[in-house]
Amino acid sequence: MPTRVTRRRFLGDVAKGAAALALTMLPSWARAAAGAAGGMDRPNFLFINTDQQRVDTLRAYGCDFALTPNIDQLAAEGVRFDRCYISHPVCMPSRASWVTGQYPSHHGVWHNGVPLHPHADMIHTHLQAAGYHTACIGKLHLDNIVERKSPHPPYGFDLLLDAQGDPYYKDAYFEWLEAHGLYEEYLAQFRKGGHRKGYTRDIDEDRHMNNWMTGHAETYLADRARDGRPFFLHLGFFDPHHPFDPCEPYASLFDPADMPLPRYAEGEVERMTPPAKAMVRPDTRDPAFIRHTIAAYHAKVAHIDAMVGRVLAALRRFHLEDNTVIIFTSDHGEMLGDHGLLLKGPLFYDCALRVPLIYRFPRRCNVRGVDGGFASHVDLAPTVAALAGVDGPSRAQGAPLFDRHLRPRPVPARDAALTEWCDRAVNGSGRHLVGRCLVTDRWKLVYYPGQPFGELYDRANDPDEYRNLWADPAYQGTVAEMRDRLAAFLMDNEPRPQRTRDF
Repeated sequence: MPTRVTRRRFLGDVAKGAAALALTMLPSWARAAAGAAGGMDRPNFLFINTDQQRVDTLRAYGCDFALTPNIDQLAAEGVRFDRCYISHPVCMPSRASWVTGQYPSHHGVWHNGVPLHPHADMIHTHLQAAGYHTACIGKLHLDNIVERKSPHPPYGFDLLLDAQGDPYYKDAYFEWLEAHGLYEEYLAQFRKGGHRKGYTRDIDEDRHMNNWMTGHAETYLADRARDGRPFFLHLGFFDPHHPFDPCEPYASLFDPADMPLPRYAEGEVERMTPPAKAMVRPDTRDPAFIRHTIAAYHAKVAHIDAMVGRVLAALRRFHLEDNTVIIFTSDHGEMLGDHGLLLKGPLFYDCALRVPLIYRFPRRCNVRGVDGGFASHVDLAPTVAALAGVDGPSRAQGAPLFDRHLRPRPVPARDAALTEWCDRAVNGSGRHLVGRCLVTDRWKLVYYPGQPFGELYDRANDPDEYRNLWADPAYQGTVAEMRDRLAAFLMDNEPRPQRTRDF
C-alpha cells in the first residue's frame, strides 16, 4: 500500500529539493558536460510525460508554492531546458511529434481526432529493432479516444497498459475500476463535476489512476531488472489535465485563498483574435472560482510529483538508475485563467506553449545545468536516437539536444521555435483555420494565412503578452520581417532524409 503524503512531508521534501538546487545547479549545462566520461552503453529510457502542464508549475521553474520536490530534484541533477515550445497546443498532434520528430504539418495529425498512422516511422520502433523492450503505461493518445469501442492500438509498443483519462472509453484503468465496483461512481462524478471548476475526486488515493499507473511501472522496472533488457518506458500521466479533480490528501494541500490571481490586463480581450475571444468566459474573471481551479490544478501536479518519487525509488531499488536516462515533459500547457482563458485551443500565449523539459542522466555522466536555447518536441526522437546509438525516424525535423558522447549541442542550436495550428472550418466558411507561431528572442508572431487577424508580441517590453501589436501601424514593418523569418524557418526545416549517394 503506498505511503500517504502529508503537507508536512511535502514541505520537508521541498526544502531538501531547494537545497539540492542551490548546491548543484550550474550556470550552463555545457560547462558540466565537459566532465562527462563518454557516452553510455545501450542506456535505458524512462520518458515521463504529463498532460496539459504549463512550465511555471514546478519550483525548478520559479513557482515558489509548488510542492514538487522529486521533479525539482531531476532538474537539479540534470539539464533543465528553459525554452521548450510545443509543436501544437492540443494533445494528439503534440504527442505524434514526440514519436516522429516531425511537426504536425508533416506527420499528418493536424488536430485531435486525426490518428497517427499505426505504422508511422516512430522512435520506439527503432529502439525495438535494436533489442529494446518498449512499453507505454498511461496515456498514449495517438489514436482517437472519444466513443472508442475497442482497445487503443499499441503503435508498435511491446506493452500498452492504457489509461487515457476519458471514462467514456473503458481503457485498462477504467476496466480495473469496474472490476472493483468503482466505475459507475467515478463516471457519475465526472459528469457532475464538469471540466472547469476545481473539486475533490471521491476516490482513495491507492485506487487513483496515477497510483495504478505507478504500480504497473514499478512492476515493469522489476521485470527489466530481472531479464536485463534495455528498455524504453513511456509513462504518460493524464494529470494535471482537466477535470480539475485531485483526490485526497493532495486536494487539501493548497488553500485557494493563497493562490495568485491569473495574468490579465483590462482591454486585452478587444485585441484578441476571434478564435481566442470566443473562448473567453466570465468564470475566469471570478476570483473565487479561478482560485479554486488553480489550487486543484497544483494539487494534481503535487500528486504526479509523489508518483515520480516512487518511480525514482524503484529505479534505485532495482539497480537501474546508473544506466537510465530520465526525460520529463508535457504535451502542452494550460491557460489557467491567464488572459481570461482556461484550458487550451487556438491559443499561442506562453502559458499554453511553454512546458517543462528535463533530461536527467546517470550521476556518473556529470551532465547537469540549464540550457536557455530554444528546444522543441520535435527534438525528442532525434535525441533518444543519438543517445541510444540507433537510427531514428528518417524524416525527423528536430535535432539531437545531446550527442552520443553527451557533448553540448551548438549554442544557439536554433534561433526560433515553431508551433502549428489547424482547425475545423472558421465562421462556417468551409475553410480550415491554419496558424503558424514563430517565437524568437525578441518577438512572437502568429500568422493565419488568408485571415485579416494575427498576433505580434514584443517579448522584451511585454513579457506577459498583454498587447497584441498585429494591427498597430507602427509595427507593420516588424510584422513583415517576422513573416519573412517564418517562411524561412518553414523552408529550412523541411524534412530531408540523409543523402546516401550522388545519384
